[in-house]
Amino acid sequence: MSTRVFAVDLGAWSVKLAIASPGLRGATLLDVVERQVPPGDEPAETRARQTLAAMISELRLQHDTGYIGVYGDQVFTQILEFGFKNLRRAELDKAVGGELEGVVPVDLEDMVYTFEPLPPVPAPAPGTVDAGRGRVAPATEGMRVLTYAMHRDRAEEMIALGRQAGFEVRGVLACGGAAVRLVERTPSLVRARTEGAVAVIDIGHERTDVIVVAQGKVVFSRSIARAGKQVTEAIAREFRSQLPSWADAERAKHSDGFVASTAEPATSESWARIHRSTITELQPFARDLRQTLVACRARTGFTPTVALLVGGGSRLRGMSSFLSEQLGIPAWRPSNDDVVALAGPRKAADAASLPIDSAALTIGMVYDGASGRPMFDLRSGQLAHKVDLSFLRAKAVPLGAAVLAVAAFAAGSAYADLYRLRKAEKVLSERLANETKEVFGAPKTLEELQGMTTGPVGGAAGILPKSSAYDILLEISQKVPAKDKIQLDIDEIEITDTKIDVSGYVKTSAQIDMLVTELKAIKCFKDVTRGATDTEGELKKFKLTINASCM
Repeated sequence: MSTRVFAVDLGAWSVKLAIASPGLRGATLLDVVERQVPPGDEPAETRARQTLAAMISELRLQHDTGYIGVYGDQVFTQILEFGFKNLRRAELDKAVGGELEGVVPVDLEDMVYTFEPLPPVPAPAPGTVDAGRGRVAPATEGMRVLTYAMHRDRAEEMIALGRQAGFEVRGVLACGGAAVRLVERTPSLVRARTEGAVAVIDIGHERTDVIVVAQGKVVFSRSIARAGKQVTEAIAREFRSQLPSWADAERAKHSDGFVASTAEPATSESWARIHRSTITELQPFARDLRQTLVACRARTGFTPTVALLVGGGSRLRGMSSFLSEQLGIPAWRPSNDDVVALAGPRKAADAASLPIDSAALTIGMVYDGASGRPMFDLRSGQLAHKVDLSFLRAKAVPLGAAVLAVAAFAAGSAYADLYRLRKAEKVLSERLANETKEVFGAPKTLEELQGMTTGPVGGAAGILPKSSAYDILLEISQKVPAKDKIQLDIDEIEITDTKIDVSGYVKTSAQIDMLVTELKAIKCFKDVTRGATDTEGELKKFKLTINASCM
């Protein structure tokens, strides 16, 4: 059986792959690999698939559990509102499907979708001032649901792509679940995630995904068609004489790219020129991010208080300070402690050399898949049925062998238990024969002894009593009236084989009568006799004599 889980991000610039080992205490990251997609005339997805196939073969992942990630530009992301609450998952599934058919340009039978209800928006603390921008979504009496949907044919293409690369795709995961796992495993976000919402901004090559996480769930998700590619184009235009090719501009961006801000100003004319080239694209990029956060506030009521910058585009020098000023909230890349925490104990020593920051969402995705129940899996409906059956067929032989082995061990254990029981029965039978011979003069069987205890044997009464002193005490305890009806303090109970003597204190004589009435209801008691009553201060001391027939 597979002991590894991996997740794949087919990016336009590189293919990222994260491998983890599931465990009872959570998954452990085993490796993170990033390979650049080679240039060529073929479509980018074809070249990315070829790169992925080489990685699968090199890492020997053909028989392991694999997931493929899809991002905002490949799915339809919607927030739906319903007037009901606490609906069962199956019924909510039908309601979401019917609502999506009216807002997504895909017929329901040709669509796959996944969803999660949004948590309620917490009420602001008294005396706090809301400093957010734009309107706030009004409170809803029902519920809001975040959905990811895509055309079923496209999901099938993703599964077929995995097969062509050499592995069976276990799930097609939207980026929301990866963001949740990333936020919960990042130490620098501990305070932020408890106090409010966190925006995860994944800056890739051709797109930027913004996922807002609050209370351990995704509350908003959107993709922006601006990212590192536009910055490279701006650098190529500004420095066309020094950087004749696209590859040269891309290398220059990685080595010398820079955007200035108040916190990190340009320190020379050279840096200022680089800033002037990048700001032409980063200014509208920041505007799109601001509009996205405002849209999140308007649709859900959640306002992010911090932003975590990941993806290859986040490595641009000065990006964190620039976006902090533009968005009006603290924004930072994963710290060294974050990188070590995401890498896990096995890879902590190599964390600095791994592409943890650029593949952060891929790492979150493999943690999501290793949990056993990914949050947003678009492998649903009829498509899920097909994939699940193929997965079971692939594992039929090892599963059958495991079942036979378990059955064989169970049979062996049952036979061993039976053998021990028979041996114990033989020993007990011999002891019973020896001890009954000493008592009765002749050995007796268990059935003969049971007959002696259920009625007269040879004109004598049974050996065992019907009730023990403990049974009688329980009967009395159950019949004593409740504390709100009687104030009772019993100081002595004497139980013999024929009678019970009870003495104690109550508040009034009427309470003694109440106690006597309740005790007479016990079937074992033939007669309850009340003795003399003495007055000691405000209390009445009583004594009862009870004749019992079952001792």
